[in-house]
Amino acid sequence: MNSDYLVGTVLENRYEILEMIGSGGMATVYKAKCRVLNRYVAIKVLKDSLKYDSDVVKRFNAESRAAAGLSHPNIVQVYDVSEMGGLDYIVMEYVDGITLKDYIAKRGALPWEEACNFAVQIGRALECAHKNHIIHRDIKPHNVLLTRDGMLKVADFGIAQATTTETIVAGNSNMGSVHYISPEQGRGGYTDERSDIYSLGVVLYEMLTGTLPFDGGNAVSIALMKLEKEPIDCRIVNPDIPDSVGRITMKAISKEQHSRYQTASDMVADLESIMKNSKKDTGYRENSEKFDTRRIEGGEVRMAKDRKRRRKSAKNGAVMLILSVAAVFLIGFGTYSFMNGGRQEYQVPELTDMTVEEAEKALEEANLRLDENIEFEASEEVEEGHIIKQNPGANQYVKKNRKIKITVSSGLEEGSISIPLVEGVPSSEAEDRLLDAHLNVNVQEKEDETVPKGYVISQSPKSGTKVSKGYTVTIYVSKGKAEDEQVVVPKLTGSTKAQAETLLAQKGLTLGTVAEEENSAEKGTVIAQNPSANTGVIKGSSVNITVSKGKEAPVMKRKTLTITIPDSSPDTVHIKVIANGKTIHDKDHAKSEGTVDIEVQASKDASVQAYIDGKLVVDKTISF
Repeated sequence: MNSDYLVGTVLENRYEILEMIGSGGMATVYKAKCRVLNRYVAIKVLKDSLKYDSDVVKRFNAESRAAAGLSHPNIVQVYDVSEMGGLDYIVMEYVDGITLKDYIAKRGALPWEEACNFAVQIGRALECAHKNHIIHRDIKPHNVLLTRDGMLKVADFGIAQATTTETIVAGNSNMGSVHYISPEQGRGGYTDERSDIYSLGVVLYEMLTGTLPFDGGNAVSIALMKLEKEPIDCRIVNPDIPDSVGRITMKAISKEQHSRYQTASDMVADLESIMKNSKKDTGYRENSEKFDTRRIEGGEVRMAKDRKRRRKSAKNGAVMLILSVAAVFLIGFGTYSFMNGGRQEYQVPELTDMTVEEAEKALEEANLRLDENIEFEASEEVEEGHIIKQNPGANQYVKKNRKIKITVSSGLEEGSISIPLVEGVPSSEAEDRLLDAHLNVNVQEKEDETVPKGYVISQSPKSGTKVSKGYTVTIYVSKGKAEDEQVVVPKLTGSTKAQAETLLAQKGLTLGTVAEEENSAEKGTVIAQNPSANTGVIKGSSVNITVSKGKEAPVMKRKTLTITIPDSSPDTVHIKVIANGKTIHDKDHAKSEGTVDIEVQASKDASVQAYIDGKLVVDKTISF
């Protein structure tokens, strides 16, 4: 089979290819109908030119299977990964909408509130992927789909890891990616979650301004500009962008990884904070300097101050010297505050080979915190109880109170007891579960804005970690927060939309986005919710739901079956026809008719048998 010409074919006697809906340097995408579940799906087929590259195929399949484990409202769901007749393909959720790139092309620069909302949705998708150790590596508006109800869904998780250098940066047909990839990707350096954050920053920049931070005649020149030049501040291109939004955008596209947001969660939190307090935003530039956008030449920005008159020479040279020193200090401080949003950043200390207690003390001295979700793994080199690795790494610069994740050695071998999951349950129940597993418990209380009082916020080590009998597991229990009333999200699945709204109102919550999806559940029934039931949230929060659209009635198709009456037959014959086990014709006919046309109806292939006077004369499958 040719990957570019599959319309009209059926893969694995299940997926009926209806039409081509997209094509790129790596794959062709088709809209198809799943005959088993009777729903539309999108099928991405690896290009024939790449299927002979065993490394690409291997990574394509491995990463796609990993992506299939992601489940998030802002991620295109991967249903299946398969191979048939030399074709490697992925079956995905079909999204009825347009790409974010097409939307920007039609609208130009978006209102900053809409751009931030879109960036938050993409950021949440990245947050989910990064927590599952999946890096996208090809975030761009071409890979983001916008549904009719305004929800964004990020596609191609995992697939980007299988992309070769050629498909990313070579050839004008593939220049889309090079505008969005990070400088370290362009130079072939080490990539991590912060590479995705850079790409998200570029997408946000484009949404806010309608332009890209770097553009040029070819992929190589664009990659070099990212390494050698500073991008034009988005607030110069579009002065209507609030300072706070501009700072977030420019921080995300910093050249150096340690200068960017270190996690998608941090960037999302800042964007959501600005959106929440948008009425308090002071607007564009609160200082006296004005940028003259008419003087942008060759990508370099010249800052001009409007001065109505020059100052006369000072009579006292000493006074001028003092004023000069003060001016230098103020300019330097102002520049620092502008580039860092007024927030000082702190250097991460080296934690490897420390104990957890030593690490906590070192981080406290550095104005940072230890992430309580500690991972454990066996190690022959590092002593049990000592730190193997950390994230972010040593000497990187992060915001105050940033949580640092660590992995601790569990010794030469894993223990035999798997730590049970106790997050999100009452502390008394958590203690019982751990004691029943022959483990000790250390309870630590802490304030939390989202988890109800008395419920477990997190545990260390995390669930599933193998430890020995008698190991002490620390659970962090919420003390709640006085100024924020906590409520527990009710179960909404199985109810109608109206019932869900009532249940939420009773808890002081509101209904958020409402998505629809084909499902065997009764039409109008809630089949999914986010946050999930029994999750603790702040009163007044919104809950998103997915409602069943029911199952589409099968489309019946018709074809004519022609039966020829043999010349040797008597004057009258009896003809019986069975289609898919059901009798559709059972009548006498005169030999003089010669042929008899019988209409066969079915929604898919029909197995047909025809009998003349009890003798089988037709036995075949009719394809529809």
